[in-house]
Amino acid sequence: MRELGARPIAPLHLLSRSADSCPGVGLRTGFTLIEVIGALVIFAAGILMIMQVSGALTTQMRYAGVRSQIVALANEQVDSIESTPFDSLTAGSAEDTVTVQGWAYRRLVSVTTLTPVLARVEVELVRVDSLGPSHSVTSYTSAVW
Repeated sequence: MRELGARPIAPLHLLSRSADSCPGVGLRTGFTLIEVIGALVIFAAGILMIMQVSGALTTQMRYAGVRSQIVALANEQVDSIESTPFDSLTAGSAEDTVTVQGWAYRRLVSVTTLTPVLARVEVELVRVDSLGPSHSVTSYTSAVW
């Protein structure tokens, strides 16, 4: 009989293993120094590629934000001109500078009379230093018939 708290005894066939029946006996496990260095080089190259892609994505996200703001500015300008009564419109152009997220933009607004009842409205926003996104809108407005 076995006593309470006594350790179990392993069967005899588990205790008497020979070296021939054990897999991996005499073989080394682990990685060589060359394998570790190779893995680190591949890992570092992957990290560098991810950093380059994230930098390009950051630039594209900033351009997208600026582009949406200049599109809104141009459309607001066109809408305000179109809401003006046709008889009050005067042909000509005007230029000013606006700042969007720290970048200076030249805004050129021109109204051209095409016929006595039709006018073309053009609004163009271009960066002063010619770098980055730009936008232009062309619309037509007419007199009430």
